[in-house]
Amino acid sequence: MSPGEVFARPGAIPLLLLAPFLWIALGLLDRARARRLEQAAGPRARALTPDLSPARRRARRALAAAGLALALLAVLQPLWGEGGPPAMTPGIDLVVCLDVSRSMLARDVPPSRLQRARQELLALARRARGDRLALVAFAGEARLIVPLTQDLESFAELAAGADPLSVRRGGTDLGAALDAALQAFPVERRAPEAVVLVTDGEDLAGRGRQAAERCRERGLPVHCVGFGSPIGSKIALAGEDGESYLKDRSGREVVSALDASGLRAIAAATGGELMDGGARPLSLVGLYERHVLPRARRTTVTGPGRERQNRYQWPLLAALLLWLAELGLGERRVS
Repeated sequence: MSPGEVFARPGAIPLLLLAPFLWIALGLLDRARARRLEQAAGPRARALTPDLSPARRRARRALAAAGLALALLAVLQPLWGEGGPPAMTPGIDLVVCLDVSRSMLARDVPPSRLQRARQELLALARRARGDRLALVAFAGEARLIVPLTQDLESFAELAAGADPLSVRRGGTDLGAALDAALQAFPVERRAPEAVVLVTDGEDLAGRGRQAAERCRERGLPVHCVGFGSPIGSKIALAGEDGESYLKDRSGREVVSALDASGLRAIAAATGGELMDGGARPLSLVGLYERHVLPRARRTTVTGPGRERQNRYQWPLLAALLLWLAELGLGERRVS
């Protein structure tokens, strides 16, 4: 067992050498006092000054040095035994992938899919205190807008401004979003990790399930929050001549629908959950509280007995008792 497992302050171990130094110093002082007495009184020193009890003097030196050793042991803060609550990590690393493609402008979830999704992100930022959040905006490509941070005010501010202009390429590529999320996490896992995919689920690039497998290999759950209706909605665009609807290359108006089955497959492949973002307010916060947090707790509890307790008070109490005994013993003169 290493010193770091036995003491909370292993760097202070050299202080224990002060105890034998004290023992030696007290012995030298006793000899120096005896020499000064002999020099002052000469051969008649023993007759003029009765000898102090050597046994009591040695006992006092031993009590003083042992008390100091125990006090220094308390400074090291020894750790042993079980007890206390299970150890938990301080927070979760959560990457939110927000779909900002033009299909998210559809209004089957009022006021629009994108505006409703941004409102959900703001609510999550107010709730997720102590966690680190990151934001990936994606359409036909993905861009990390906010790296993992505990500055949730900045996260909320940048999430509120995410729109189709946040990325250069149109379309929807769920695989690019998940790959960007993977790259947003540190190489060495520092905390429980999860991804939340906020989208209508239309994977035009068709790479979402392959990227989900890469997330599964890391042990990374991907939770999905779907926005949109199964029957779909036209995509309203604001222009100089007023509002119009997005059309495809053949001139037909595009109807975008929620692809719940695709999102369910991604969530199932990684052990995540699928939530309907348009069904009720604060669906993203509900996902966080009912699925993200409980899963994180299950993976971070160390179990009883793994958290060693600080027992500094016991050697400190023993040191005080030894010093009291040393004071009570005294140095009585031999009659």
